[in-house]
Amino acid sequence: MHQGSPPRLVAGSKMPGWMRHFGRPEGLLGAIAGRLMAWKNRGRSLSVLELVDPRPGERILEIGFGPGVDIHRVSRIAAFVAGVDRSEVMLRQARRRNAEAIRAGRVELHAGEACSLAFPDGSFDKAFSINSAQFWPEPFAVTRELHRVLEPGGRLVLAVQPRSSGANARTSQETAVELAALLRASGFQDVTPELRPAGGVPIACAIATKASILD
Repeated sequence: MHQGSPPRLVAGSKMPGWMRHFGRPEGLLGAIAGRLMAWKNRGRSLSVLELVDPRPGERILEIGFGPGVDIHRVSRIAAFVAGVDRSEVMLRQARRRNAEAIRAGRVELHAGEACSLAFPDGSFDKAFSINSAQFWPEPFAVTRELHRVLEPGGRLVLAVQPRSSGANARTSQETAVELAALLRASGFQDVTPELRPAGGVPIACAIATKASILD
């Protein structure tokens, strides 16, 4: 069991002020930000989704789904995909993008805070978040919730691409280690920090597993 205070994710404090708008897009600027994310982030998302490795029959959760592009990608493979995002603007964009899958019952999207998820314990085989963790006010509360809603043996992937001035591969490595420490403190096991290429500053990732009942 973890002793002492859980580590806080400090990556968000290093980002430029204008980047904070992407944490909770609102209004016209938020709608524009969503369209920009949908267009610009394809390579980064595909790289991280290789770690998520969605498979047929799985139930998968995304935190911070933005315009819903990755929800759409994963729902083409997995049996069911749910998402939670803080922004009503992103919820509307994501629902339009995934309208057919929502009608078919394969996708379910909510606006809300990730520190209080409206899902029963053990609801998902996998969960992931791409460039959202740096905006979480209480990262430990979120990762504990993710631990709760994953089934035993479930997989979690967190990914953050540092955007601070002067960010480089070393910044990404430090962020990956920070993410890994957060997941260990939250009760996950087999935690691995990893960097993924992204055509610039590498993506900092942490991959972890919820202990199985037999462990």
